Amino acid sequence: MAVFSDGWGKKLRDPNHPAAVNINTRGTRTPALRRPESQWGAAQTVVVESMRVGGTQHTGTLDFLEARLRKFRAGELARRQRPARRRMLLDACSRVLPQIVGYAGCLVLPFPYNLLAVTLFALATVSLLGSWFHDSVHRSTCTPRLVAVVLQRLGSSPVGFSPTWWVYKHVRLHHRYPGDPELDPDIQFGSFGRVTPEQKWRVLHSSQHIHMWFLLPFATLNMLKPTEPWLNRRYAQRYGSRATTAGWQFLVDKYCPTIVVWAPVFLVRSFGSAISLFVTFHLVAGTLVSLITQVQHNTRLSVVDDNSWSGRWPLCNQLVRTSDVGTRRGLWWWLCGGVNFHVVHHLAPSLSFLELPSATRRLRAELNDVGLEVPTHKGMLAAIRSHASLIHALSRPERPSVSTPLATLGSEEYVPRFD
Repeated sequence: MAVFSDGWGKKLRDPNHPAAVNINTRGTRTPALRRPESQWGAAQTVVVESMRVGGTQHTGTLDFLEARLRKFRAGELARRQRPARRRMLLDACSRVLPQIVGYAGCLVLPFPYNLLAVTLFALATVSLLGSWFHDSVHRSTCTPRLVAVVLQRLGSSPVGFSPTWWVYKHVRLHHRYPGDPELDPDIQFGSFGRVTPEQKWRVLHSSQHIHMWFLLPFATLNMLKPTEPWLNRRYAQRYGSRATTAGWQFLVDKYCPTIVVWAPVFLVRSFGSAISLFVTFHLVAGTLVSLITQVQHNTRLSVVDDNSWSGRWPLCNQLVRTSDVGTRRGLWWWLCGGVNFHVVHHLAPSLSFLELPSATRRLRAELNDVGLEVPTHKGMLAAIRSHASLIHALSRPERPSVSTPLATLGSEEYVPRFD
């Protein structure tokens, strides 16, 4: 039997084990139901009418779907084929070379051409963040370890991301508890934003459908704050464990590479010019990073107000809380680093971004067999409109009641019911 990594160096021989794809869950695993597929085929219009806590749960349907998703995941990992070296090389070059050109332009080009150069620098850096940095955090890259580390640092250093912190923040928390208002860092905006019905409404949320758009460009600048030590202790307490990494280690891992990248700019340029380049870089990168992360989870295709699924049906929970953007590889695929195929990534995070398009096609076929579809926005504009619709609905103080019919998950026309 094939051997898989849990992303933390531990080898696992069971591809169905949640840790094999960095999805850790609480509670016991649900065994696959011995139900003939013909019975499911006759019930393609079965709908899970309520996903609210205390609502009627269609346990048999969810157990069967969970078993199918586990089988799909195990098959993907067992039949996994590494991308060709030439393909990996070309992809890395398509992202690194524009980044180098943009960075060099920041150093030598006069105003206003240096602003164009820093914009290219930011676009290429975001592309590296979504692809090679993201894969290295999951330890899903198929390159030698040294190459993976270099690509990781090329993506994280300019923007000020600590890879060590992101392993904890992204892999252990976001992937384990997607959409959880207490433990998913990607949805915690405090008084500035409410993106799930389970979050408490606050007064400032009444204008979030307006003010949140003006805050998007400042996302990466906000991440430069030295909050990792405090957040590490906070999440450890909520997680019910003890912080194993000292806070200062996160800060060293975060700031030292960033200083190495930006120090030459401040040495070569005047202080005012260097500041303008630094701020422009983060405004471009912050806008893109915000849009990429928000449309993957916080849209009307993935809004759920029930966290009870994560224990018994963890893969079903990943399915209903995640959405794809588009179905083809193109400019947006390059810009976001390939994470627009996000549903299959959450089902099998051990797959690299180069493997996600083909895996998504197989997931679509698998779900179509049981009358379901992968939650997919037609394109980036459709995803942004969906996100805007959601935050507008959640700007009201009433707790919305959300019903998500599984049979229409992939339909762009589906709109959650807000009572």
